[in-house]
Order: sequence, then C-alpha cells, then structure tokens
Amino acid sequence: MLGPDFGADAFDDAFAAFRRTYNVAPQRVWCAPDVLVRFAALFARGSDDAMRHELRYAGILVGAGVLAPGMIVVEGEVDDVKMGDW
Repeated sequence: MLGPDFGADAFDDAFAAFRRTYNVAPQRVWCAPDVLVRFAALFARGSDDAMRHELRYAGILVGAGVLAPGMIVVEGEVDDVKMGDW
C-alpha cells in the first residue's frame, strides 16, 4: 500500500523490497489508478502521461490494474532456489 501522496522514495522502497524478498528483478508493476497517476507525476513528464504513454520504472513496465486505491502489485518470476530455503 502506498498513501495518496507517496513520494519517489516510497515507490523506490516498494520496488527494492521485492528484490530483497525474492532475490529477483521485478517483471511488471501494476498500480491502482490513483497510484499510476501519482507515479506519472513523479517519474514522467506529468500525471497525464499515465493515460497517454507506456510508463516504465528501471526498465520495467508500470501499468494500471484493477486494484483498491493506494495498491501496488509487483510481479516477477520467483525461483525458490535463488530465494533461499525458508
């Protein structure tokens, strides 16, 4: 969950948490519409880019998903060997 006024650091942290947890790079990021608009305002030319352009973060596609407000979903191929034995 990201708050409505999240900053670039909060998005960076969510992205990094996936990498730390699963030891793989994310392949896709899905955002609730409000999160996508805020993401575009922070990382693109403006919030209108959320509806007009393909957005990427660190080369990873960031798109809209049917999610509750404030939600972000990071997806990737998780390998239980790379992830560790827990």
